[in-house]
This record gives sequence, C-alpha cells and structure tokens, in this order.
Amino acid sequence: MRKIFSMILCFAIMAVNFTAVSAKEDDVTVTLDGNEIDFPDAKPFIDSRARTLVPIRFVSEAMGANVDWDGDTRTVSIKKDKDTIKYTIGNAKAFINDEMVVCDTYGMLKDDRTFVPLRYISELLYCDVEWDESTREVTITSPGDVVKFPQPQIKVNYPETEGDKRLFWITLENSKDFQRECPNYEYKIECLSPAEFNTFEQDEGDVLGWQQASRVQFTRLTIMNKTIFSVNRAYYTTRENMKTFIPTDGMELKFKLTVLRKCSGEEREYIFTEKMKLPYSVVRLEE
Repeated sequence: MRKIFSMILCFAIMAVNFTAVSAKEDDVTVTLDGNEIDFPDAKPFIDSRARTLVPIRFVSEAMGANVDWDGDTRTVSIKKDKDTIKYTIGNAKAFINDEMVVCDTYGMLKDDRTFVPLRYISELLYCDVEWDESTREVTITSPGDVVKFPQPQIKVNYPETEGDKRLFWITLENSKDFQRECPNYEYKIECLSPAEFNTFEQDEGDVLGWQQASRVQFTRLTIMNKTIFSVNRAYYTTRENMKTFIPTDGMELKFKLTVLRKCSGEEREYIFTEKMKLPYSVVRLEE
C-alpha cells in the first residue's frame, strides 16, 4: 500500500511539473526597447498560422500611441503622431493613412480584449520586430530620430525560381524611414553601367505591337511596394540592343539613385555598385 501511494504521489508531482513547464512554454514575452510589456489579464499567444497576437491596447500605448475601439464596426484605431492605423477584427487588411496593407493572419476578440497581429501593427508604427523561437520572446525596437534624408538602404534582388520572369529588381529596404519624415518622397534609378537596362521594348499585342519605354523615371513607393527599378528577363532592353548586349553573371552593375523630397523640392543622389548574379539566363526573343 505504501509503495502504491508513493507511486501515485510521484505521478502527481510529475503531472504538476509537466503542467507548469507546458504553461511556461506557452508564454510569449514581448519587450519594447529592452523593457518587458506588462499584460495584466489577457496574454499574447501564437495563433494557428504561427503569428503572435497581442492585446493591442497595451502594446500601442507602450509605443506612445492612442487607441480607440468602435464596438459597432469591431474596428480599432491606433493614432501616433501624423499616422492613423485602422484594423477591423476578422479582416486580413489593415489601413495606414488610408493605404491598404494585407496581413497573413487575422485579429480576434478573446478574453474581452482586441488581439491583433503584433508584427504588422508594430512595423506600421515604424518599429523593428524580431522573434526568438528558443525563448519565445518578441523584441520590438523603436525607430530612431526622424531624419530628412535617411541613408538609403538599397538591395538588388534576384529570382529564386525560374518561374520568376524578372532578371533583377532594386528595392529601397528602409523606405519607412523616409515616409516618417515626409509622405511625398519619390525615387529614380538610372543604370550607369550597363546603360542598356534603362530602356526596353515590350510586345503589347496585335493592336499596339512593340512599344519602347524608359525605366528611368520617378516613382512613389508604398508600404507594400519598395521596388524602384525592375528588369524583365525577356524584355531587359531594346531589340536593337539585344543584338550586341547580353548580361552575364558577375557583370558590374553600377547605378545612381535620385531621391526627391517633394515636400521641399530637394534632391540627393547616391551611387551604388555590385556584381550581378544571374541564377537564370535571359530569354532570347526570336526575330
């Protein structure tokens, strides 16, 4: 009898320990600039899409934003400085200053709290977000000081699958830093070498036929689109240039970025150089 009682007690202790460990493993910690955010009642959790959902009021207010809730439309409004984010529960779309952003998961009502996808809301407030799987910790870093002309972080992208018809495309990775200061920046890329990328011809069908266009033009970026310059593997230049110009792996790509601050009319220019990568060959058009 004493042996049976000892076994039951042992299993009971193991069950308590397992429950405690499981609960601890389910916990998600959120820190903002090194300080842990306190969630007094409803806790953050990982949803079925492996996304972190948080009670939005605690996080937003920790970031210095104001939060309003419209129970009739189930819409939360987050206001900070000149920006307003609106998100409706159960929707995959959020809006910042009326510009739509598509999320890859949904907010919900849980424990009488409004839970929203943490990464999307934080990044719309210009914060950086990192997730540590081993510690189940979300680290949020506030943006730095607002700068009139931030140092542009340019990235040249290459296709990862042959089905991607692009040869390469150039993105401004820190476009949010520009948008914080002035909503009317525009950007232009000009290829200095090879200059053949600046113009191209494309077959527009039986009615219009072949049309020539320039890639060197100012464009305004959005939250969802950071691409300034894009080159197609088939229409990478004009048909005349194709007779003598064929891009090769390792070819030097040198280009000039022009940033136009339309709020004041100021312009700045930056030069970038890198070696091209061609994981997939260009498409040769038949005459």
